Amino acid sequence: MKKYTTIDLFAGAGGLSYGFQETGRFDIKVAVEYNKHAQETYKKNHPSAEMESDITQITNDKYRAIKEKYGDVDVVIGGPPCQGFSNANRQKNELICGNNQLVNEYIRAIEQLKPKAFVMENVKMINSSKHKFFCSEENKRIVEKLGVNIKKEKVSIAEATICTSEFIDFLKHEYFLKKYTLEKQDYIKLNALYRNSKSLEQLNKYIKKSEKAIIKILDNWGNFKINFWNEEFKQIFNEAKDIFNTFLKTGNEYNALKNSLKVIIETHKAIYKMQEIRDYNIILIDMAIEKNNICVLVNTYNIIEYVIKKFKSIGYDVESGVLNAVNYGVPQNRERFIIIGIKNEYLKKDKVQLPTAILKSSNEFYTIRDAIEELAHYETTVKVESIPIQKNDKKTRDLNPLQKYLNKGKLIFNHIVTDTRDTALERFKNLQPGQNFHDLNENLKTTYSDPTRTQNTIYLRLNYEMPSGTVLNARKSMWIHPDNDRAISIREAARLQSFPDNFVFYGTKDAQYQQIGNAVPPLLGRAIAEKLLELLGDEPNEKLENIILRK
Repeated sequence: MKKYTTIDLFAGAGGLSYGFQETGRFDIKVAVEYNKHAQETYKKNHPSAEMESDITQITNDKYRAIKEKYGDVDVVIGGPPCQGFSNANRQKNELICGNNQLVNEYIRAIEQLKPKAFVMENVKMINSSKHKFFCSEENKRIVEKLGVNIKKEKVSIAEATICTSEFIDFLKHEYFLKKYTLEKQDYIKLNALYRNSKSLEQLNKYIKKSEKAIIKILDNWGNFKINFWNEEFKQIFNEAKDIFNTFLKTGNEYNALKNSLKVIIETHKAIYKMQEIRDYNIILIDMAIEKNNICVLVNTYNIIEYVIKKFKSIGYDVESGVLNAVNYGVPQNRERFIIIGIKNEYLKKDKVQLPTAILKSSNEFYTIRDAIEELAHYETTVKVESIPIQKNDKKTRDLNPLQKYLNKGKLIFNHIVTDTRDTALERFKNLQPGQNFHDLNENLKTTYSDPTRTQNTIYLRLNYEMPSGTVLNARKSMWIHPDNDRAISIREAARLQSFPDNFVFYGTKDAQYQQIGNAVPPLLGRAIAEKLLELLGDEPNEKLENIILRK
């Protein structure tokens, strides 16, 4: 039976590839992944696939060479990272995420390879009004030709501090702004100090925790390489060192220190972001101070509207929408935005459709208990280079369909946990299933500079009786096992993503947790692959619903 020649772009550890391959109908010939640890995991689990690293370095000639080597490419899959921008980006150092260009790299691959079909996946929020691109001199003509709606929008780039009309004129007309900024590492240090100066208590905690770094900042203050845009800013910058020294010695001058840091950092933010506008040739319509913010007026357009109209313009019938992994047997509520495109001449249905839910109600969904309960009987380790665990056959009898699917192989790999310190362990012991950091007593929150800003997913003790929330990096989130006072293991996180036990992860401990958090759940990938086959007038070797539905 024919297999479809497939290429996976932005492949990560290979969750989407694994789901496609499990249908028995897709042959992954080439995978593209930049991260070296994810590359290693992908290659070990998909040994027959050729690996490319940097998609921006794959020339059009290289795409032609791939077609000559493997014949016509039938399917392209993958999820280009894409942050877009929003006014919330004012708190970040960058106005424009360099990853945005990767969406265009995905489109270029489709244009060059001309596959019969493609799948593009991304975060659920990619289609929100907050995710948009700036209009540059280069892309304005293309966007207009596609009929994409272009909007004028005010975007805040920094708070206004000493920003007079003189500063606005400077930003508008100076084209070599980089020479007026601190070197990146020096800026990061001062910005950390600024972010921790929001309250006197927070600042004192930060200084106590970072005493050596603070001393180094003061020692190097006079050596910072910077050209000052005017004399007033130069005076504020230089006087800030003396104010800081006074604060450290006497505890006085807190407000003066906070205000000086604010001027330094917000001025730099404005300069950095205006330089980005220059570098990316963004069309700047106007600039002004409004409501104590420095705002630029620019043209923007919606990312997904652009992407879909672009695909349609090159001959694809397209459908898009949000799928929840829990509807396809994954023990996790994880929503992803999916675009499926089929070349018009290969579409065997009236129109392109997304897969329909297999498990439709909460009483059908698989839970955390289904996924990981049996693993609690096996001892974890903190060592990455650990010996895999031999499974106990007695513990793998009478399994439900998900458990049978996950229990592939006779060994348990990656049953590794983060090393727990006393403070974290004390927090673990004080949390019940479903509770998180905010449910702790105040005396157990003191290591956080601002506990109120902590997300609800931090120090979350999982509840056996429910599907999990979206798995991110479970190590950074400090997710806690439902019964045991420890973090969940790499293997447990992998099972929540529906990776079976014979899929092994490689790299550092944090890299493995991150690969899992970034992955497309294989069962979701398989459901998408089956739908793609149906649209092409074909079918899988075995349907997912026959595997995952409870008998």
